Order: sequence, then C-alpha cells, then structure tokens
Amino acid sequence: MREVKIDKENLIWDEWNVKHIRKHNIVPYEIEELLKNDYVARKTHKDRIMITGRSGKRILSVILEQEEKGYYVVTARDAGRRERRAYRDEKTKKTT
Repeated sequence: MREVKIDKENLIWDEWNVKHIRKHNIVPYEIEELLKNDYVARKTHKDRIMITGRSGKRILSVILEQEEKGYYVVTARDAGRRERRAYRDEKTKKTT
C-alpha cells in the first residue's frame, strides 16, 4: 500500500459518475466522508488508484483516475472480503 493524500476538493464529479455510484447504493457524501478518515490506497490496472476506507459503518472501495485537475471517481462500491481484510491489516500496522 502507498501513501496518497486526496481531499474531497480534488474529486471530479459529473452526472455519469454520480448516477453510476448510486447504482451501488453510494452517494458522493459517503466518499467524501471516507477521505476524512484513514484509508489505504493502491495502484490498479490502467494506473488507476483504489482507495479503501470507512464511511460510517461501511467499508468502501473507490476507483479513481488521476487527471490534470484532480481525481475522477470511476466507481465505488462496498469493499469485498479481501479488500476489507487488506484495509484492516493496514490499519493494524499503523497502530503498532
């Protein structure tokens, strides 16, 4: 995992990605909330970034694509079992 600092002001929203994440029962506020907490980030295919973190009681995985003006939210969903485990393991490393 690597350190990436992303602020909610750096997120790029448009009608398409807001509608897309809504299909996964997620709203932009939840992603912005995730960024206020500790999260882990890693590179994925196509040089995108996956961040996994907590928003309320949910652990979410968000795929971002870095652009000139910020980070475009490609998709977001509830984290899968492996992603949740990696997130918890990384948080445990930070506290020890």
